[in-house]
Amino acid sequence: MTQTPSQKSDDAERIDEEAALWFTRMHSQRITTLESTQFKLWLSASLEHAKAYDAIAGIWRDFDAMPRPTSVELISPKRHFFRLWRPLGNTLAAFFIAAILFLPYSHLPAMLLNNMTLVATDSPKEVTLSDGSQLFLNRQTRIRVAYETQIRNLYLDEGNVYFKVKSNPYRPFVIQTNERRIQVVGTEFEVDKKGQQVSVNVSQGIVSFQSANDQKAIYLLAGESATSAGINSKITRNNIEPLNIARWRFGELVFIDKPLADVLRELHAYSSANIELSPPTLANSKISGRINLRQPEKFFQALPSLLPVEVVYKDKDNILIIQNKKNK
Repeated sequence: MTQTPSQKSDDAERIDEEAALWFTRMHSQRITTLESTQFKLWLSASLEHAKAYDAIAGIWRDFDAMPRPTSVELISPKRHFFRLWRPLGNTLAAFFIAAILFLPYSHLPAMLLNNMTLVATDSPKEVTLSDGSQLFLNRQTRIRVAYETQIRNLYLDEGNVYFKVKSNPYRPFVIQTNERRIQVVGTEFEVDKKGQQVSVNVSQGIVSFQSANDQKAIYLLAGESATSAGINSKITRNNIEPLNIARWRFGELVFIDKPLADVLRELHAYSSANIELSPPTLANSKISGRINLRQPEKFFQALPSLLPVEVVYKDKDNILIIQNKKNK
């Protein structure tokens, strides 16, 4: 079948993007043996691939070879416009490639976000992927992006991510973590992994959640939450207010009838204080409230109004929460 001019243009654009992606990977000093093999296969698959890659490399070589004059002679722009345009275009393109190699994740062009690892340590991070999907990474989070032609794969190693998935029914969006599988078409939801436990909270749309390959997937609607405590454990479901999901994106935590132990576990990422409970059964006490993550210490000041407890500061980094004997 003969290709139309439009199809040829789309193919050429796709090949140019792939060539640019491979060029930046090969010069990033983070290329793996597998990626090196994949590059060789891509390069040998088509003469057009090789030409596109050589063109990108040529731009870089032109930039490297360009003279750096100490003075510039004023020239009539009309006579030399076209003569100057090519080296200027090459220079701009080279600066673009240099920026690709050194900019942080949150500023990388979308075409580079098909296969990479994203990490947030001391502060949340927002990333837009090549398909337009958005990821909001909470602190202490690590997720690997491994997009393929037929499927959009992501692997959550640890932490908490809020997803705004761009709909594409022909290219599923799948998150895998600790032998748990979450799949969507287009929706908004949060996945939280702490140790062996994985939780999913849905803001919009429908999400399938499967714990281990031999268990049947369940489907969660907006306002539903599910938790898998371990690889082969049964998934438990709960209802949740959609507006309260992933409030850490806005600098706060919201909890309703949540055990104190769970609240303290979430707060630990934002406060360096070591907390001791006396008696340990206080961990099961359920509380409701809202924490300003910019001032987490105020939670401990307000805790006696939420529970019959006293908060004792041993020092600035060690806090003892004691059950109030008058209210036992």
